[in-house]
Amino acid sequence: MTSPLGGPKMTATAPESIANTYAGIDDLKARMVIAGTTNDSVLWATLNAASRAVDRHCNRHFYALEATRLFDIEDGASVSIPDLASVTEVLEDCDGDRVFETARTVSNYALYPLNASPGSASGRPYSQIRSDLGLGVESFAVGRSRLSIEGRWGYRFHIADSASVISSGGGISASVTVVPVDAVTEIQAGMTIVIDSEQMFVRTVTGINVTVKRGVNGTTTATHADATAISFVVFPAEVTEATALLATGRARTQRVPVLPVLPDSGR
Repeated sequence: MTSPLGGPKMTATAPESIANTYAGIDDLKARMVIAGTTNDSVLWATLNAASRAVDRHCNRHFYALEATRLFDIEDGASVSIPDLASVTEVLEDCDGDRVFETARTVSNYALYPLNASPGSASGRPYSQIRSDLGLGVESFAVGRSRLSIEGRWGYRFHIADSASVISSGGGISASVTVVPVDAVTEIQAGMTIVIDSEQMFVRTVTGINVTVKRGVNGTTTATHADATAISFVVFPAEVTEATALLATGRARTQRVPVLPVLPDSGR
């Protein structure tokens, strides 16, 4: 990896408070022709602010948050839900005692729109869960706080192979924050990587050591074996571009100095 001047990339570690940036700091610095780490604290804050501004503008978030959410049921056949990428478990409180004692299997509900495919590169989220499937399937129990859905909430959860694996000689524990890898091909600071089912935010990359914030977006920190493959979250291209453009504009209003673009000497 090289900087805008052709030397090795240098990036300061992201603050612990930052995660889920939709564009990488190295890409932002390349756009702005910035080298060194002098302005990195401003750039990290700007990237974070731009990412959250995109969320607010779109009235949704594009990272995948693992959480359980509760829903009031007014229509036993259909329930509107926020952006949902995948379901882990659906539970019901059928008798109104505030205990979710009844599990609803995948054959007893359907997610809409059909063919949304939020795990694919061009997928979209589910926005509705339905029980009106016929064949004796019972409707959702009507009432306050009757449905519990555990899953990944967000517009999409599409991941790609980073071509890197853990290379520590013995795996990593649940508390390690520096992940040694065999090679750095795709991984950059500002990415969200996925190892097994744990999401981690990449704070900086130094050689073949990746410094991360563990267990982000509601995932659980865990041990991971040596040679475990590392994936990374791919956000929609339009979201990444909008974030980068917004961050570039904000950084320039803060008078972050850029390097002059010199004409080619022809040598």
